[in-house]
Amino acid sequence: MLIPGQIPYGVGDLFLEDAAHQRALETRLRQTFAGWAYSEIIPPTLEYAEVVAGPAGSQLANTMIRFVDRDGQTLALRPDLTIPTARAVGTKLYAEPLPLRLFYIGNVFRYEEPQAGRRREFSQAGCELIGASTVAADVEVLSLTIAALRAAGLNDFQLTIGHIGFYHSLLAALKLTPEATLTLSEAIDRKRQGDLAALLPTLPLTLPARRALQTLPRLTGGAGVCAQALEICLTPDMAAAVHHLQAIYARLAAAGLAPHISLDLGEIRGMAYYTGITFEGFAPGSGAAICSGGRYDNLIGHFGPALPAVGCALVVDRVLRIARQQQAPAHSLTPDWLMGVAPAADVTALQGWIAARRAAGQVVDVDVLGRSEDALRTLAQQHAIPRLLWLHEEGIHLLTANSAQAWALADFLAAPPEAL
Repeated sequence: MLIPGQIPYGVGDLFLEDAAHQRALETRLRQTFAGWAYSEIIPPTLEYAEVVAGPAGSQLANTMIRFVDRDGQTLALRPDLTIPTARAVGTKLYAEPLPLRLFYIGNVFRYEEPQAGRRREFSQAGCELIGASTVAADVEVLSLTIAALRAAGLNDFQLTIGHIGFYHSLLAALKLTPEATLTLSEAIDRKRQGDLAALLPTLPLTLPARRALQTLPRLTGGAGVCAQALEICLTPDMAAAVHHLQAIYARLAAAGLAPHISLDLGEIRGMAYYTGITFEGFAPGSGAAICSGGRYDNLIGHFGPALPAVGCALVVDRVLRIARQQQAPAHSLTPDWLMGVAPAADVTALQGWIAARRAAGQVVDVDVLGRSEDALRTLAQQHAIPRLLWLHEEGIHLLTANSAQAWALADFLAAPPEAL
């Protein structure tokens, strides 16, 4: 039996300071993306389940929240914002001049099992660079991701970058059965050397292939990872993936971003649609990735003409929590002005002044409960409101923490803002 007011598991209300903090963060992210020449896209909350599930892969498709509408169509709440963006590009925007730069901020929905830090509704903010398959495009998205995290107030974080093409090329060279490939991938994904060591003797592998698989989980760190990876390449495609990653790292390092970057060619998790670089972002205390992204050159082709693309998505609530832990500037709900009106006073005389203060970005809280000047003074002290304005029949009282002034109404209205 449901308790009145109960809400489903995995969702929550945001209000007061929490809502203000999230909206302020979204505003900073929106400004950051727009400053890099990205335009906003707002996809629908509902999609046809079949349209989304096809390119999503089993990992994401299994988390989709589905339902049947009155027409018998199976719909889904969008599980991410990359696939709807790819759908819009493939069906409506493919003729736009390239490259196409898009960003989004919105809620997504996934059926997550109960566990700490996992929500069924959460906010994503991300960017997609479409129509370019160059090193420069990958570097731009990685650099923009760092800029967005910095704009959110984070100082201490790391992006771990891999290249799914390296592992896919290795698998192609091994020519294992689908069952053996799945077992091998699970062992590598768990990053347990003992599991991998026990599995390798059971697989039909050459000595170079066995050496490559033994080395793969250790290919993590800085620029030296690429040199180690080149030593175990079995095919030209594997080497090409490493050289691509080398070029990306060199450009990021030249831009002074190396402190936020680590490489991991043994990282093979990620959405099924990724084809090139993949990355995740972590910060101390995050417990889970605060952002993720990569290159997906085949996704848009599910919906229309094939176009290369690379992008990133930030988990807004996780970023916000870490930013507050790292003491990012807080968004205050405290008004700049508290204003009260005596029973016989005419508040219309101050309407223009109030509108001008609000237009200038200040917050003016006008009392609507008919409280006395003394009651409002107590309220201002309790909530650290810097200025109390009391309009009475003969003029205005202006009270601050350090002074009390009496003004004639005409003089007050004529005073420059810096005098108040």
